[in-house]
Amino acid sequence: MDASVTTTIVRRVLRGCDEEFADWIQTGLGLARLFPGFLGGGWLKESSTSDVCVIVLKFETQAALDNWLTSSLRNGWLRTGGNIAVEAPDEPASNVESLFERPRI
Repeated sequence: MDASVTTTIVRRVLRGCDEEFADWIQTGLGLARLFPGFLGGGWLKESSTSDVCVIVLKFETQAALDNWLTSSLRNGWLRTGGNIAVEAPDEPASNVESLFERPRI
């Protein structure tokens, strides 16, 4: 059984900050790569006209995710995005985990 876990961060990009947001996300993904158990991540827009973006991160275990979530590195990175994007309501994404699963043959 796969014990990996996926988490999401939902942000509303401030007007005119799309390019800075993309750079900010790449920085965050780079920091996450430094943590043991990080399996991958990415981000997507809610729709082509939406300013809501979902950042998706996957870790090997809950403990690895918790290590990232409670890290000063992550918290510092989140603070640097305050003038680029704000927290958005976290609505459940349908089957977002399937983006990271290997096809079952």
